Amino acid sequence: MADHQNRGRGGQRGRGRGRGRGDFEGQGQGRGATFSGFQGHHDAPGGRGRGRGGDSGPGRGYGGGFDSGRGRGRPDKFAGEQVVFNPGMIPPPDPAITKLEDDLIKGQGPASLTSKMAKVQISGNQPSKEIWFPRRPAFTDKGADVALWANYFRLDLSAKKALLKYSLNVQRKDRHPQVQKKTKGDKADGPKGRKLHSIIKSALDQVAKSVAVATEFKDKVISLEPLALPNDQIITVSYNDEGKDDVYAVKFDGPTTIDLPGLLNYLRTMRDPSGDTTFPKFADAIDAISIITGYHARKNPAAAALGRSRYFPLTLAGEQDDLGWPGHNRVIRGYFQSARVATGRLILNANVAHGVFWPKGLVSEMISNYKNRNGALDCHALNKVLSRLRAQCKVLSEDKNKKPRFIQKVICGLADRTDGTGQARPVVPYIGAKAKEVKFYLRAPAPAGLQGDALCTVAEYYKKRYGFTVNPDHPVVNVGTKIKPVYMPAEFVEVLDGQPVRRKTTAEETRGMITFSCRSPFANAKSISTYGRQVLGLDDSESLKRFGIQVGKMLLTVKGRELPPPTIVYKDARQPANAKTIHVIEGEWNMDKVRVVKPGRKIERWFWISIDEGHRAHSSHNEVDAGIKEWVSFLQSQGIDIVSKPLGGTNMVTIQRSPADAIKPVLQDMKRHNPQFVFIVLPGKKTDTGIYNEVKKLCHVDFGYHSQAVLKMNLVKRNPQIFANLGLKINLKMGGVNHKLGNGVTILKQHPTMIVGYDVTHPTNLSGNSKGVPSLAGMVASVDIDLGQWPGTGWAQGARQEMLDKTLEDRFVQRLQLFQKHSRRLPENIIIFRDGVSEGQYEQVLKEELPLIRKACERVYPATQKARISLIVSVKRHQTRFYPTEPSHTVRSRNIKNGTVVDRGVTQAPYWDFYLTAHKGLQGTSRPAHYTVLIDEVFEATAGNQAANQLIALTYELCHLFGRATKAVSICPPAYYADILCTTHRVIYSDYFKNSDTMSMTSSRTDDSPVPAREVHENLRDTMYYL
Repeated sequence: MADHQNRGRGGQRGRGRGRGRGDFEGQGQGRGATFSGFQGHHDAPGGRGRGRGGDSGPGRGYGGGFDSGRGRGRPDKFAGEQVVFNPGMIPPPDPAITKLEDDLIKGQGPASLTSKMAKVQISGNQPSKEIWFPRRPAFTDKGADVALWANYFRLDLSAKKALLKYSLNVQRKDRHPQVQKKTKGDKADGPKGRKLHSIIKSALDQVAKSVAVATEFKDKVISLEPLALPNDQIITVSYNDEGKDDVYAVKFDGPTTIDLPGLLNYLRTMRDPSGDTTFPKFADAIDAISIITGYHARKNPAAAALGRSRYFPLTLAGEQDDLGWPGHNRVIRGYFQSARVATGRLILNANVAHGVFWPKGLVSEMISNYKNRNGALDCHALNKVLSRLRAQCKVLSEDKNKKPRFIQKVICGLADRTDGTGQARPVVPYIGAKAKEVKFYLRAPAPAGLQGDALCTVAEYYKKRYGFTVNPDHPVVNVGTKIKPVYMPAEFVEVLDGQPVRRKTTAEETRGMITFSCRSPFANAKSISTYGRQVLGLDDSESLKRFGIQVGKMLLTVKGRELPPPTIVYKDARQPANAKTIHVIEGEWNMDKVRVVKPGRKIERWFWISIDEGHRAHSSHNEVDAGIKEWVSFLQSQGIDIVSKPLGGTNMVTIQRSPADAIKPVLQDMKRHNPQFVFIVLPGKKTDTGIYNEVKKLCHVDFGYHSQAVLKMNLVKRNPQIFANLGLKINLKMGGVNHKLGNGVTILKQHPTMIVGYDVTHPTNLSGNSKGVPSLAGMVASVDIDLGQWPGTGWAQGARQEMLDKTLEDRFVQRLQLFQKHSRRLPENIIIFRDGVSEGQYEQVLKEELPLIRKACERVYPATQKARISLIVSVKRHQTRFYPTEPSHTVRSRNIKNGTVVDRGVTQAPYWDFYLTAHKGLQGTSRPAHYTVLIDEVFEATAGNQAANQLIALTYELCHLFGRATKAVSICPPAYYADILCTTHRVIYSDYFKNSDTMSMTSSRTDDSPVPAREVHENLRDTMYYL
């Protein structure tokens, strides 16, 4: 759904990617522009948007674009700040690490590489494991040297003995006298959150009084020595924070030994006795070290720990901001941390993170923030905020000499007329009723002065039992349940701090979030080195000292390379027979006086519809018609082959109830003309998403019309920038090529090569039962040497299915056949970019998906011909960032230059991976894409000792070939297009995804629910309909 509104994404270690779409005119703000409450690492709002308006569109008037020159310039948002972090204090990369990296590459030698490649088997269903995770052939040596800061600190371990790990299971003792081991699906059993934290802390206080321990307060404990456990390894803990005496049993399973000496030996030699195919290396040890380095912040009551690795300070005033009406939620700047293995050392990845949290404090003091314009309390807004928040409640004593007790409860909401059941239900005249208005049934025996088995007001109860006068203007709060309400005065209920917002934020909150979180790279690097170290306890943590861990004082420096950009080729607008070469400047270029390289199929039959709602004032037919005519004229000036006159028929559509009921008859009526294209003009209201989903679903599935949506306000403005961006997408949908590279792509000139990208998106945060909601897969592939057309195919499979099923094989066969149709031969090389899997799932891709791809090849290729396959994982959901060390190596946003590649310093030399910042960061800190080679039968076989350089060059060049943009994009188009394709198929299944966000990830749970089949209409198959 690439021409719809952007939806940002958050995430955690490869998890969680909300799907943005670019807006209707194709100029969305890119990845992270919208927040779903908690945003794990939002420091680059204009980075890779899902659907990715941030990477698309011909500029924004600030440079690049169509007929825009170099833009009008942007004021320096960071004036007064240093341009780079720690100028003049730049230590060189550790020479010992550099020497080890070089020695490892030299040590394998050309002979060993040749010997290894001779053993490569490129036929059969299962490849030899020897070629999994191929060794890095070399470090890149192309481009200019550059020194960079990386957001890593060195970790040194003085402890040389093994660590011990215990697994925990916590259950109510009266329910489970003999605690059973927890299994998948036991999520509903046992305490969670703060309650679980408190219980585990109490258990450790009993068994680890003199032992160094660390825990994530969920299900793991790391220790240096055995814990003082009883024979059954069950510790009993009393928990009364909720006002009742509950007893929990904490079962310690283990310990198991974590091979810390083996990890340290690997760091010295980078040789693993288990073999090169084991990945990730020493995962248990790294997980244990990450638990230890995060323990200080996790046990700190003045910080909120979210997920595996994010910590948010709750008391640093300068690190948070109020997001205002309607929720008065707070955005807090926090910090991510995670240990990682690099060549010759352990390193700690630290990054800025941002989260949105519910307000804190006494409900009585929060009330003033929820008054409407007339000064009256908006009870519905306050109720929405309070519902399901954890609070500390003050319980008075009848004995005035005794101090009140404090217990923790989950707020149900404000007192409401729907509370309670049966004859003894309370009497609440309206939501948010006051203490004198809310009556509850007081059973006998009643306190002195009160009548039992009768209705009593909350005000009367507190006055006569405790002698306390409740504020008569405040609403009553229910800290029980809807069925069994428990009412308390607002001044006795205090919302606890540090509770994250998990819903999708409003547009106003999103703007506030972006304003707060968008800072210069210098500011983020400084925060990590100051506040970050403080919050994470990297300098004074007692637990780090006890485990013998020291954290380096400075960020690491690494070597990078700045690659020269390619040139771009269009047709000359004045002399269309001639090519015109465009130079890329800071990752951008413009389309001044040029046309597309190759127009798509001629659009001879097209029409437009303008959609309005209800009985409101409509735009005039003439106004929309004039905008359409100018748009079409503009398309023709771009070199797009379209006739000027549309088909006749109904143009103005009014929606009374269902969008489908109003739109489908119009589309059906036009079917007699066999139209090729429909232009859809949307009203620009909040319901546009629903209208868009319905009309796209009809066009894609039912009628087979190519379509392009535009907001009415953008059409009537007749903005050339918007028209140009839409024109680029229209040409691609019709099979055209917008631009090429000046010198082509080297590997494609030498060997017929098909480049493939595929991705999977899963449902998450669904309201209600998610059974039967499908995961969606998308695959695109090039068809010729131009790399301008990437026809796609999408399909549904079982909900949260980890890896692609046999459909992958069938659809891959189709991609090969389509390549053969266009290029008149099968590809010798197949280069695949797999988007969105985490490191722990690399082996699954090799075991489960690669064999399906090989089977597809066997079905198409003759017995005498085999294809070479390289499989590369592309990831943007990681926490690695690089910062410039010199102003001369920055772009206007003070980020590192586009084309910067890093393949040493923070990588493991034996493995073949690299970080590439192909795009120009617009704001925040640029997020590089991370590429890891899982299998290679192409580059070493065709380029020899230049294999690493050729792969990097190919990836960088591809980033300039995203057809709907006039800028280099942040991740290579095969992965990018596959992601957009998944988003488009989410529209096709939009009725299943209502009230949900999506993320591109793999999951450990499978669901065998039936998957509905909704295929794209045959008219659109094998096209770029998904843009």
